[in-house]
Amino acid sequence: MDRIRLTYNFDQSCYYDEEKKIRFEPPVYEQRYLIVLRLLELDFWKSSFKKIVEFGCAEMKFFTLLKTLPDVEQILQVDIDEELLNKWQHSVRPLFVDYIQRRPTPLTVEVWRGSISSAHECLKDTDVVVGIEIIEHLHADVLEGVPENVFGFIRPKVAMFSTPNSEYNVMFDGLLENGFRHDDHKFEWTRAQFAEWCDDILRRYPDYLVKYFGIGPPPKDHPEDIGYVSQLAVFVRKDFIDELEALNIGQAGEREAGASNAGGSSNPPEPPPGVSSDPAQPESKIYFDEEAREIVMAREEEDAEVVEAQNEAPEVGVFRDDLEDLESPEEFEDFEGSDHDEPNARMIDYYIPVERSRNDSGNYDDELLDPGSHEYKLLYSVEYPVQEPDNRDRSEKLLDEAEYQIRRLKFIDEDFYNYEENQYQIPLQLIADCMVQQTPALEELRLVLTSASYRISEQNMVLVTGEDDSVGSEDDFEYDLRDDDDQAVGDGEDRWAGGEQPAAAKNEEPAQGTSFQEDEELWD
Repeated sequence: MDRIRLTYNFDQSCYYDEEKKIRFEPPVYEQRYLIVLRLLELDFWKSSFKKIVEFGCAEMKFFTLLKTLPDVEQILQVDIDEELLNKWQHSVRPLFVDYIQRRPTPLTVEVWRGSISSAHECLKDTDVVVGIEIIEHLHADVLEGVPENVFGFIRPKVAMFSTPNSEYNVMFDGLLENGFRHDDHKFEWTRAQFAEWCDDILRRYPDYLVKYFGIGPPPKDHPEDIGYVSQLAVFVRKDFIDELEALNIGQAGEREAGASNAGGSSNPPEPPPGVSSDPAQPESKIYFDEEAREIVMAREEEDAEVVEAQNEAPEVGVFRDDLEDLESPEEFEDFEGSDHDEPNARMIDYYIPVERSRNDSGNYDDELLDPGSHEYKLLYSVEYPVQEPDNRDRSEKLLDEAEYQIRRLKFIDEDFYNYEENQYQIPLQLIADCMVQQTPALEELRLVLTSASYRISEQNMVLVTGEDDSVGSEDDFEYDLRDDDDQAVGDGEDRWAGGEQPAAAKNEEPAQGTSFQEDEELWD
């Protein structure tokens, strides 16, 4: 469990401004996007997510981050407001940069009008379902159908739902008369109410586990336990956990065999408590932990030898334990945030889309909807550009990247050029350090370059003749006229020193070539 940590690249703070109003940096909606993205990016499972469905996508702002996942191959953007989807469907089209820096794997994006509570063939084989701040916008009959559609029909490996925490509302000014934050909210739940909804899902679909996260912390040293601005539930299917564990054991076995073949005899470290490693899962018991306030699983003790093999790959980890590690809001005491009133204070690596400005999360009042609007309808589909297959062998890849770095270094630093010898002298080690796509050893790079007729000195300098790329000697920077070129009349400064321009010069017509060939000779 200790191996699973959500890291953030922005300052995590909640504070009061000069007017004593609570502020977050970055804004809470950015924190929601980033936490969901970080969870999907976790190393031990990110390659398992090929198809992602986002319900209540609206203007498709979160898609900007979703498409950065390198292993995803299909993204469905689903919302019930067809007019809104038609207006913003351009947001999912490939950008110019997507054609220059193409994806290594195919990506198909589809925009669908449809309801989160309605089943459709397009939702089958989905790995991840995402619903960011959507359930509070649903009418009771729609909300009641969500578990059956998501956990009964779709059955994703992972499902994530976030919703406001009403206990935090005491910190906000400007609430509506009913105490809600938004005029389209049908309800706002406390942490206990949200947990009750999640527990009901687990009772109806016991092949899932749930983990809670907090988004948007309270001010430091706040005396009351009000939780976080938003609460996120991450549901994970048990058999998917088992697959991850089995994969982890297989990788551990391969490493152990490799160590044995290499003559290694070091004893494996003692396994941490609670680590499971049996691919055929023992009988387990699910119960509600009052202290942690979440569903947990009690497991029987596994075989010690298998546990040792499991710990040969500690960086992969066991997902069941990872889920139970991030269990309480105390894990987020260092979580910082800010309101979007302070945009200039953000420090973040990602481009974060602006907050969604729709009237709701894609569930408008029934009287405003066409009775058939819950039926699914494909509005737009696009395939992203994909890289061409790279059939080069390793030596060809090394040579291509090394030559690129040689050309780059020649032009960014003139100190590499020796004017006396008319050649560039670039350190071989520097070229190797600059290579990103391939990381060769120095001797390997030397062999590749010498095989391509590059000269390398005893001091490990790559020698490239200057005449090859036009820098040349110092004389090349002089603008000398050839003997047969026409010379300018006079010295420029003294030509009209006598005062006015002579009449003959005034009437002088500019020289013009009578043919294209003469023009070329004139301007040569």
